[in-house]
Amino acid sequence: MRVLLMAYGSRGDIVPLAGLAARLRSLGAQVRVCAPPDREFAELLAGVGAEVVPFGRDVRALRTEAPPSDAAGFAAELVAAHFETVGKAAEGCDVIVASGLMPAGARSVAEKLGIRYVYAGFHPFEMPSAHYRPSPRPGPQAPADMTDHQALWDLDAQKVNALYLQPLNAHREAIGLAPVDNVRDHVLTERPWLAVDPVLGPWQELTDLDVVQTGAWILPDERPLPADLEAFLDAGTPPVYVGFGSMPMSAADDVARATVEAARAQGRRVLVSRGWADLGLIDDADDCFAVGDVNHQALFPRVAAVVHHGGAGTTTTAARAGAPQVVVPQFVDQPHWAARVADLGIGAAHDGPTPTLASLSAALRTALSPETETRAKAVAATVRTDGADVAAKLLLDTVQEAPMSREQISAIAHADHPIKSPLDDDSVSRLLEHGLPRGDERVLDLGCGTAEWLLRALATRPRLRAEGVDVSEVSLAQARRAAGELGVGERLALHRQEAADFGPSEPYDLVISVGATHAFGGLLPTLAAAREHLAPGGRVLIGESFWDRAPSPEAVEMFGELDDLATTVDRVVADGWTPVHGHVSTRAELDAYEWACWGSLASWALDHPDDPASAQVRETATAQRSQWLHGYRDSFGFLCLVLRRTER
Repeated sequence: MRVLLMAYGSRGDIVPLAGLAARLRSLGAQVRVCAPPDREFAELLAGVGAEVVPFGRDVRALRTEAPPSDAAGFAAELVAAHFETVGKAAEGCDVIVASGLMPAGARSVAEKLGIRYVYAGFHPFEMPSAHYRPSPRPGPQAPADMTDHQALWDLDAQKVNALYLQPLNAHREAIGLAPVDNVRDHVLTERPWLAVDPVLGPWQELTDLDVVQTGAWILPDERPLPADLEAFLDAGTPPVYVGFGSMPMSAADDVARATVEAARAQGRRVLVSRGWADLGLIDDADDCFAVGDVNHQALFPRVAAVVHHGGAGTTTTAARAGAPQVVVPQFVDQPHWAARVADLGIGAAHDGPTPTLASLSAALRTALSPETETRAKAVAATVRTDGADVAAKLLLDTVQEAPMSREQISAIAHADHPIKSPLDDDSVSRLLEHGLPRGDERVLDLGCGTAEWLLRALATRPRLRAEGVDVSEVSLAQARRAAGELGVGERLALHRQEAADFGPSEPYDLVISVGATHAFGGLLPTLAAAREHLAPGGRVLIGESFWDRAPSPEAVEMFGELDDLATTVDRVVADGWTPVHGHVSTRAELDAYEWACWGSLASWALDHPDDPASAQVRETATAQRSQWLHGYRDSFGFLCLVLRRTER
């Protein structure tokens, strides 16, 4: 299986992907990861054997040097990267797992490629629920007196739309996909995954979402602690760890001074993690030590408390280590994590993002109390460590168990015969010539599929205008892309709906329905529908099956009760139509069509031996080929007629 993981965000968004990637690779999957171009992310992901595809801007530079001033412009930039870079990276993959900062275009990429899509969140507070407010986003803030959670989540959806809806739908239109009206819910899907420990971040019901909670995706860290850090730890009592990860922390010097002095006020040594804020020591005293990126899984069990920003990853690692916590939340989900730490009794929630000596001293007194220490150790025993394993196996099972749809199989079968009927190119051209004698007609195809008839007509008739109707969004998307490549998109309108329900605003000079009479219940009902759409003097191009010879019982079971050729034409004439041209598919055309379909399926299965659907496709090719050769090859015929209404 080939998996694409993608996220745009900070370290807390990328480390879980590395954890899942490592487990997927251990189960035999090929893993590609789209992530920001930061060097530390590339090294982290390469370390677990994932192929890394960078996209977007360097996140550390954005956070610490030049944050974007135009939120809408930055959102449009990200959406473009989703469709371009992520879209290219997803080619050949079986599934996309998207996370991080609003991956608005990822699901559209999956739709375009016909592959599966999963959204995974690393905290529950981004998923609409009656139990809590949404995290803040750019845009108009809610009135102070707005307390209804549903109203707040509705406002949240409006904020997301304000940033992402226009660029998302513009890109969807460009690749032939229908617009969406709610970006957030489109991205989440009805069944998002929640990669959060169920004790630390339980998912509470009372929601329309069918959430799958896997547990946190933890990447095992085997790195030893640096020798000088080991020496510091061994030289005295457990220190208070202070670090704010990828948070830039305005007034970092003041933050460092407040945290060091607050820890000293509690009689504790201090371990300062520089992080993206580049925190430093405030003096040369030997009770303080500064570190860079080190193994938190090894370090946190050896500290007295962890003072941090409240990222999901740091919260989980500290809880798993049994270390009391002081959470100084900065933004987004971090206030929720701070509250959760306090609710569980495993630490204290600092009030606001800027610690002072007084505020942090009070929080540390709570965190360093015997009661908090005991509670933190008790909760540590309940934190799960198998989330990445659960998610990896679920992903493999989801992809492997889901059969390829009939639509997907049809797309493969007709890859080398896009007209989807037993007709060669010359026959198609002659039928169009008789149906479109002027070259400036309005044409309608009922049940157009990928619109191959319309595309061929438009490509050779620059004054022609056409419309197609079909229920398949996948087929219509392919038709839109092909129309764009041919330069005829402005003259082609496509409608996704049942052909029988289509109601045009004005009549057409030619109505086509070849191989789609089943949508109306048979030949004569199809002609009745065509008559409703036809302009005076207009024509109908219709294709229908017939029995060339007496069929076997098996053939009748497959195709139903068909007439012979003469009876088929007689029924059309009796219905008030005059044939002005016709074509009966030759044996060569019939055989070429069948061989193309089942041969394409067989070739695909042989070319994709590791694909979960390979066996299904191969079995379909074998079964259909056998039915053709042994069941209907000697009896099946296909007729196309160009008709005009008979004047009475």
